[in-house]
Amino acid sequence: MPRNVLWPGLAAVALALAAGTLLLARPIVSSALVRDAAPGEIACGAQKDYLVRSDPMLAPIRPADCSTITQSPPEFTWPPQDGNGTYTVTVRYSDGRTQVRTTRNNWLAWDEALPPGTYRWQVKTSIDNDVSKPRSFTIAPNPVAFVLPNADAELQRARSTAHPRSWPKDSSSPLAAVRAERAAGFARLLAEVEDRLGQPVEEEPRAESKNSNYDSTVNEQKRTLNAAFAYAGTRDRKYGAEAVRRLMAQARWSTTGPISFRRNDMASRNVAWTLALGYDWTCDILTPAEKAAILEAIRVRTRDMYNEYVATREIAKNPYDSHGNLTLTITAAIAALVAGDIPEADEWLRGSVPMAAVWTSPWGGADGGFANGTTQAQWDTGSNLLAWYVLRNAVGVDLARKEWVRNYARYLAYFLPPGAPAGLFGDGQEEDMREVWARVGKAYTNFAPSPLGRWYAAQVNGEDTARLELLLAPRADRSAAPFPTDAANAAFFPSIGWVAMHSSLADRARASVYFKSSPYGSYNHSHADQNSFVIDYRGERLAIKSGYYDDYRTPHWKGWYKQTRSANAITIDGGQGQGIDGKQYSGEITHFEAGDKLDYAVGRAEKAYDGKLTLARRTMIHLHPNVVLVHDEVASATPRTWEWNIHALKPMNKFSDRKISLASGDARMCVELLAGPEVAFTQTSKFTVAPAASSMNPKTPDQWHGTFATTGKSPGAEFLMLMRIGSDCPQAELPTASAKKGPDGWEVAVDGTTVSIAGERVTAK
Repeated sequence: MPRNVLWPGLAAVALALAAGTLLLARPIVSSALVRDAAPGEIACGAQKDYLVRSDPMLAPIRPADCSTITQSPPEFTWPPQDGNGTYTVTVRYSDGRTQVRTTRNNWLAWDEALPPGTYRWQVKTSIDNDVSKPRSFTIAPNPVAFVLPNADAELQRARSTAHPRSWPKDSSSPLAAVRAERAAGFARLLAEVEDRLGQPVEEEPRAESKNSNYDSTVNEQKRTLNAAFAYAGTRDRKYGAEAVRRLMAQARWSTTGPISFRRNDMASRNVAWTLALGYDWTCDILTPAEKAAILEAIRVRTRDMYNEYVATREIAKNPYDSHGNLTLTITAAIAALVAGDIPEADEWLRGSVPMAAVWTSPWGGADGGFANGTTQAQWDTGSNLLAWYVLRNAVGVDLARKEWVRNYARYLAYFLPPGAPAGLFGDGQEEDMREVWARVGKAYTNFAPSPLGRWYAAQVNGEDTARLELLLAPRADRSAAPFPTDAANAAFFPSIGWVAMHSSLADRARASVYFKSSPYGSYNHSHADQNSFVIDYRGERLAIKSGYYDDYRTPHWKGWYKQTRSANAITIDGGQGQGIDGKQYSGEITHFEAGDKLDYAVGRAEKAYDGKLTLARRTMIHLHPNVVLVHDEVASATPRTWEWNIHALKPMNKFSDRKISLASGDARMCVELLAGPEVAFTQTSKFTVAPAASSMNPKTPDQWHGTFATTGKSPGAEFLMLMRIGSDCPQAELPTASAKKGPDGWEVAVDGTTVSIAGERVTAK
């Protein structure tokens, strides 16, 4: 029977107390996302006031109503109102007293820690004197304090810290590490620098392609910063001269040409960041003329970044901007590095540092989730790490104490577990990026260590030890860590609507069932794959998300990769699916439980189908260790053909129109429609739009796309699918499975267990 049925807030507290860490190593074992209201009360999240806006791209309301938080204080954010007024935030404490703060921003970094307890908060706007309805949150026992220094203290610390400001000057310095435990990686970096000494500097990027120009800045960034760090670590003047030569070349690149901020924001940001870090690391050998040239290039490029995102407060109003959010953090770190050297940097620091701390990641919440996909998560985190190091040392903002950052280790462990063959749920998900996973995972764990993170870092390997994310990471205990005894095999991440259900998280040969129904919809790098699943087994991809990331917004990206038909999900009328490019095409996980016999999640995705369906409910059940049941209920005001899709790397073996098997390497899975309408099964290796070869995917081998399609049209349908992981359907080896529908729902008998499905309630006996 399922255990520990808890509401979201109570679950977080109970799990934190059980773990003794408040790091949420265990999942929330049960969640119903809107709590029933007591008489006279408003249900959690059901307020109807001026903060509730129809535009899903506006800033969210945080802390969410009825949420439990392990960080003190929480960040307060809300959708902006038109106009230039102020906002007054009132917080009512558990003892009845109130405190008030006023701000021009649609966010507030509360300036003192809040003790454990339950609070209510409201926002009043001066624009029309509207006052929001009260919302509540709970600070859990023993919270982690995350109080930002005031702006004057941050600025004073930056200006008074001698260059290099990127790292501490004591025994925790990475310079000490490269002479000890990181000596081998540093030696490899030095060898790379030696190989390029005196070679021509990258020419100013002038290609027609934005991507080519961006790639050129990335390549030169690595060469330049490697040389600068080689100098910082050895004090060898030949490395310093090499770094300065490359810095000066980039300082001369046009700030109005193809890599200006207006024409290529990512490329311009890369140049500004390279110059700021290089300046910090080589400052003591730069001549006055060299300093002036480098600082002027930094000033122009960073001014454009600051004016676009910070001065306008645009990124706080509309935070779901993958370029803009990363640019905000880099702007804050640059300001910390050049405060006192560039007059405008004081303003940049005051404006960007607290904003960057509040909006560290808009792609998830306290659970550590990242809705934009695992590939983008690792790219963004890898890009952020150097900035996080700088902010900790130069201005005293330690983002490792922030709830999302602390719990990001859970996201890595559950969705990129050691031995995983690919990523999940977003652009680039099909890629085996083990070097990136290991490098970023280990560098991140050094920055924000936790028991689960240390276990994860010890299990992944293949990282490039000469990369700066690792060489500059804070020194930390990296001895092998055991798998935490309080870490469960299943986890739910409410902020992003993702679920992971593993046969054994600690076992590389695990069966892994992943399920998604996300409030982020198909926006940005996310796909139109609400209520979809992916299954891996023994390090192989079995039920895959198909297609290739041949670049952003290519014909294949729009015509197949982003589409619902490319996922293990429901389509209608010949492949029609969900809206492909918007946060409004969302799903939600309405129920999750983890138990001794089974784990399950329920997803609702009606919004994702943009009015085509009146019901789209999928219940995903993992019966331990290797049996999966999928129950779908779909309905429409119009009779439809209903299609249940599944994808694989190899051709599927068809036994009948209701039973198939699929395989990859040594992994097998039998798929059988136990109950449902009459269907015909077909498969093809063709994409509606073929992928193009790219740097990320130079080869695009065929994939196979299977569909169980109803033979007639109807206004609704139910599918009850049985998937046996590890089996290729030999009848002699499989016990009989059966399904029977009664007045209360379904009873499925499989392998000696009876599973009951009644609405959103699943039990086993």
